[in-house]
Parts: sequence; C-alpha cells; structure tokens
Amino acid sequence: MSDGEMPPDVRSSLGQLLSNARQSARDGDAETARSLLETAGTVAENKLPEGDRRERLRHGCAAAVGALPDGELAAGYVEAMERRLPER
Repeated sequence: MSDGEMPPDVRSSLGQLLSNARQSARDGDAETARSLLETAGTVAENKLPEGDRRERLRHGCAAAVGALPDGELAAGYVEAMERRLPER
C-alpha cells in the first residue's frame, strides 16, 4: 500500500473519530475530545503506511490535543485533518 492509499475501514474509523472529536471539542468536552484524538493518532500510527499522510494526521491530532481546552481552535485543527481524508 502506498502513502496515497487508505483502506476504507481505516478511512471510516478515522472519519468517525475525528467527527466525534470535533463535536466534543466544540461542546466543551475536552476530555472526550482528547481521548478521541489520541485514539485517532494511534489508528493513524498503526494502520497507515509510513509517509506524509500518516505523519500529518499524527501531527494534527497532537496539535489539536495541544489546543485544548480551546474547543474552537482544536475543532479547527480537526476540520483540517478531515479535509485530508480521501473521499469515500
């Protein structure tokens, strides 16, 4: 699998995790957002091949966690990551 490829199940999992993290951040639930972002970072690390996409997703998750408890800023990071996910 090349850096540009993402298995559909991984794309689906990351999409769901990021969507829920974005909503939790906006709702002011920093703990849930943090947990979801850490899980998304782990999924990226374990399920994506080495390369730019994996590193950008891991970096984005860490940046979003670092932005908490500012929910809007964290949600902005998450939205940027969601745009990087391939279309379904």
